[in-house]
Formats: sequence, structure tokens, C-alpha cells
Amino acid sequence: MAAVRYDAATLIEFLQDLLVRGGFSSDEASAIARSLTLSERLGYASHGLAQVGRYIAELSAGNIVSSATPKTLQETANSIVVDAQLGAGQVVMPIVLRNLYAKLATQASVTAAVRNCGHVGRLSEWVEQAAEAGYAALLFVNDNGLNQIVAPPGGRFGVTSTNPIAFGVPLADGQIFSVDMSTAAIALGKVERAKRAGVAVPPDCIQDASGAPTRDPVAFFATPAGAILPMGGAQGYKGFALSIFVDLLVAGLSGGQAPPAAAGTRGENCAVLTIWNPQFFSGLDHMQAQAAKYIGLVKACPPVDATKPVRLPGERTNVARQGGGQEVELSQESIDDLALLATQFGVATTIFKR
Repeated sequence: MAAVRYDAATLIEFLQDLLVRGGFSSDEASAIARSLTLSERLGYASHGLAQVGRYIAELSAGNIVSSATPKTLQETANSIVVDAQLGAGQVVMPIVLRNLYAKLATQASVTAAVRNCGHVGRLSEWVEQAAEAGYAALLFVNDNGLNQIVAPPGGRFGVTSTNPIAFGVPLADGQIFSVDMSTAAIALGKVERAKRAGVAVPPDCIQDASGAPTRDPVAFFATPAGAILPMGGAQGYKGFALSIFVDLLVAGLSGGQAPPAAAGTRGENCAVLTIWNPQFFSGLDHMQAQAAKYIGLVKACPPVDATKPVRLPGERTNVARQGGGQEVELSQESIDDLALLATQFGVATTIFKR
């Protein structure tokens, strides 16, 4: 069934109402609704409105705490360690960014380590905000030792999570270069969506419980469970090395956990975010000039297929982000899920009536 387009502002208002009915404060609901709608508009459906039901369930289970106040555990002129107290990620991350921005007035680089945080959503949202402010940024996130779904090369079952990385660099004229990537061959949300849609996942992404490669997402969710492969597939040692690095760095600096998590651990995120101020190095102008020269070289590279010009990593997302837009395209599956959830919480579904 064809996708349907909705006015973004109207959709955000609907989501705010739904999230408040689900137990979030008005301010939290606003931050989450705007973040998820942006992710959906940029094509990150797995980190978009599909998360609404999950967040409400996490709140009910105590894995997210409404109106939590992040606690500073340790702080220096260029670093901070924060216990998010299970606050919503879309509320905690802007607080962390504001703290780091204040430090960047006098520091060349600053780092925040965060533990006990609700799902931070689309990682690139936060590095994009830093890049738009004229800074370069790098963000790592793990699942606090839980969610062991990615197998090591040659392994039969999952030992870690998809451990994503995002980075952003400021370009000239208000443009940015940003990428959001998993250290696994595929994001869990994409496997979930493939299962629901009854379609195969791309090759070299998952394996069944015996360790045999498969494209059937049902095999991943079977009992016993399959596993996601690391970035690079069954021989993805470099991708898995990145995943190990994320776990070791994030757990080690934040005070959180690498796998396996201790008994009773809640399903929260831990994160490490580093931001650089180019003005304390060779200057923002130099960074942007070098970026323009290099990007020009990449874009001028003759394509193998004349109908498919060379694109930068993350280019489609950045074009969509910079283009703004007042509408969001939703699949019928997403519409049905949201309508069902709204009915459960007594929220009007008139937005979906055409």
C-alpha cells in the first residue's frame, strides 16, 4: 500500500498528546515528538515513529524515568561525567550539548561521558547540531552491556549490540558533513521492520542459530535466536573491532558496562561525545576550505555508471535535512501502529482519516 504524507506540525502535535497520555511530561513529549518526526522525515524510519510505542513501554517498565534530573558525577574544564538518571535521551542529550558548548569557549576539545540514559535516538541528530554550531563532533553509544545480538566473526551467537557511531564536520555556508553508522552489518530496527513486512534482509547481514547465513528475519527472532553479523559480514573483523572499541571506550569512560551486563541491569544507553572547536586548532576557515576542496574531488570522480553519479556518504540524509520540508511520509504499517496505540490511550485518530 502506498505511503501517505502528513503535515509535520500536525503529526508532532498528535505525538505530543500521545506521549503525554503515555506518561511523559509536556516538555519531554515535545522534545521526543520533534526528534522522532525529524528522524522519520530524514528516512530513519527505524529511529522514527516506530519508537513511540517502545518509549511508552520503557517508561511503564521503569527503564525511562519522566522528569529525571541528570546528575554530574565528575567535571573538569574540558570533561564531564553524567548519570542521566534514566532520563529520556532526547531530553538528556541537549543538556549535555549545552554543557559542552559552554566549555568550548575556552577549550580546544571537550568530552562528555553519559550513563543510565534513555534511548538517545538517531545519533547523528546530536553531531549535526554541533556541526551546525561550527564544531566537529564524534559520538559513540552502547547498550550498557545488554542486547547481545551481534556475533563475532566465526561465532554462533550474539555477544554485543550494534554499537553505533556518528560524526559531523562543519562545512561552508551552513552546510555540514555527517554520518550515522552501525558497527553491525544492519541495524536491529531494520531487521524488525523486515520481519513485519515479510521481506528478506540484504545478504551478509544475519545468521540463524546454527551460524548459517540467512536472509530470513524470522530466523533471527526464532528460539534459539539468530544473530546479526558485524559490519563486513561473516569476515567482518574490522567492523567487530570497531564494536569492541565502542564497548570498551563507552563503558570505561562513562562508568557503564561492557557485555555481559550484570544481573538486574536496565535497558539504557551509555554514550561518549567529543567535540572539537576548530578555532583553537588551524581555524574554522581552514577546515572548511579543505573540506570544500576534498568534497569537490570526490564529487568530480567519474562514475562507473553514468546514470549514477558519485555521492558522499550520508549525502541523501544531509540533502533532506538541509531542504527542510513540512511533510512526513508514513507507511500504512506505521499509520496502523500509531492509530492502535492512540486508541489504547484515548487519543483522537482524526489525523489519519483521509
